[in-house]
Amino acid sequence: MTFFWRLAPWLTRLLLLAAATLFFLIGLKYLSAPVENAGADAIILGSVMAISRVRVAFGAFPLSLSLILLGSLGPRKRVLGGLAVLATTIAVVTAVRLAGIVLDGPAEEAIKLLRVEAVLLALSVAAIFLERARPQGG
Repeated sequence: MTFFWRLAPWLTRLLLLAAATLFFLIGLKYLSAPVENAGADAIILGSVMAISRVRVAFGAFPLSLSLILLGSLGPRKRVLGGLAVLATTIAVVTAVRLAGIVLDGPAEEAIKLLRVEAVLLALSVAAIFLERARPQGG
């Protein structure tokens, strides 16, 4: 087995770990200070229910995704499932971001995030192919 194929299982897991960390930090940010973080994007939360919705949508969902990705770091079958979850999530996020840019206009921050999301999507899809092509013994 070549050095590349010995390294491959760690590369895919590293991607999952990096994405899990990213989503964990996003979730934690909105769980801990939803009003301040929403306000940074000029989102005004005018009720307790609005604050609760931001905590759930921007906090709980990314945190849940991070836990799912962390849970997929074990056996090979779970890694492939985690990569599929990551690729699907990022594909949807990227599509919605693109739709927002088309419908709302190209805000500088949206373009910057779109670039990051596109890279993460490409890496996720590449990692799926890498994991599927990896020799069975590895």
